[in-house]
Amino acid sequence: MHKKEGSILIFFYLVLIVFSILLANFLTRSIVENRAALRQRELLQAYYLAEAGINEVKRGLFDTFRQIYPHPTPSDFSWFDTLPDPDKYTLPVNATLSTVRGGRYTVNITNVTSLSEGRDVTFISEAWVGNTSKRITAVVRYGLRPSRVFDYAYFINNYGWFWGGGIKSQGDIRSNGDFSFCGNPTVNGDIYASINPELGANGDISGNSRHDDISYYRNHADSTARPTNPTADEEGCEYSDGYDGSSQKFPHSEMLNMPYLGDLNYYKSLAISQGGTIKQGGVTLVNGVLDDNIVLIGTENNPIEVNGPVVVTGDVLIKGVVTGQGTIYSGRNTHIIGDITYKNPPAWPKPDTDPDTTDAQNAEKDFLGLSAKGNIIVGDYTRNDWQTVVGSYIKPPFTKAYKVDPSDSDIGYVQYYVGDDPYFNGDYTAFDGGKKTDGGKRRFYESSFSDSYIHSIAEPSNKIHRVDAVTYTNHLFSGRVGSFTMNGSIVARDEAIVYSGSITMNYDIRVKKSAERYNFYLPRELDIPRTRYMEEN
Repeated sequence: MHKKEGSILIFFYLVLIVFSILLANFLTRSIVENRAALRQRELLQAYYLAEAGINEVKRGLFDTFRQIYPHPTPSDFSWFDTLPDPDKYTLPVNATLSTVRGGRYTVNITNVTSLSEGRDVTFISEAWVGNTSKRITAVVRYGLRPSRVFDYAYFINNYGWFWGGGIKSQGDIRSNGDFSFCGNPTVNGDIYASINPELGANGDISGNSRHDDISYYRNHADSTARPTNPTADEEGCEYSDGYDGSSQKFPHSEMLNMPYLGDLNYYKSLAISQGGTIKQGGVTLVNGVLDDNIVLIGTENNPIEVNGPVVVTGDVLIKGVVTGQGTIYSGRNTHIIGDITYKNPPAWPKPDTDPDTTDAQNAEKDFLGLSAKGNIIVGDYTRNDWQTVVGSYIKPPFTKAYKVDPSDSDIGYVQYYVGDDPYFNGDYTAFDGGKKTDGGKRRFYESSFSDSYIHSIAEPSNKIHRVDAVTYTNHLFSGRVGSFTMNGSIVARDEAIVYSGSITMNYDIRVKKSAERYNFYLPRELDIPRTRYMEEN
């Protein structure tokens, strides 16, 4: 009996010892695993905290810079060169986030690299959570990009209006205000209207529009109109910039920041550095910059040859056949005094079984950009019918006063101030303070040439049928036309095109790809900051 009890006791002690060892091992392992899990959690929290610091500073610098330079040129990016500078921007030091208890982070700027159109800024962000730290190095690019306003066949930095059943857009359209339709025009693309407190616009889209189905579009759209998506059939290749047979409406959208042609010195430097020229018949008419007005009239045998960016500080008068690829910047008005046609125009088959080949071919085709610091005016404005029909649409109450760039004082647009901001009263029919070549007073919509000369070279409105160009103006795009086709785009503050017959706008999709494939030297805007490189240290 006693031996059995002793055996049981010894067995119990052995079991207890084994259990204790197992329990100790379990507890030790649990503690180690908990500590490892805690460290992993702290590492992850520290990483996200360091990344949050990068994002905070990346966005904070962007917001600060664009408040100072809403329409920057490359030279304005020198603002970044003296960073870090607490007078410009306060970097976070031992900052905290409510979502990470006990965590803190510090961000430093260690390097700023100059680029032709911006800066690369190097950040080092270090974060601490508990006993764990994490460091991230990131390089963020601040620079310019082709403005998004050129993504549309028609972009108006004001209220948009398509009034008339004869209007057709083969591309998306957008306004930085409300958009109004009347007469059931055709929009083979999407429609955007924007909330604009300055205009008191809610971003409403009113009235009705229609759109073509894919089959009709493929059979009837011009060769210069954009392709379809899919390019061939329902099983065909994707073409994201092509027409998909629908027209969606996007009211109450965000405003797009329209670039502004202020000081032309940047574009002059660009024209000189890129070797931009205008030639005709082997003669160089503009070599980078021309400090004067110019009249350009091209023919099939003697076309206007545009290569790269060029600047004409006065007025540009242009019509006829154009070849090459480039953009003409005018320091005042650009007057389209007749048809402008490409000698070698782009074309998009519908359907297209080989879009890559089409893109490669169109990359070599002619392209003309017309960018005006003043206005773009179509037709012979000296005729009574032009003035009578168009005149009422280019002055108040149809147009409104708006803020302008201080450099516009050189061409008469700075008429009064609201606080420190210069304003134009919206009356393009008023005298601008300048003189014509014959000594007569000059109105905003008129050129610097005499009326008699304009009348002798400009086509009457019903003789202007086609313009191959992507156009941009700080102020007004206006004119009187008959049956009219625009192969490119219209980008303007105010628009007053009066037509008899029809208007077709064929969007040149090459512009939308200009950031990656082409360089047409169109006006650029401030790009959102982009992280070029990020690494854990």
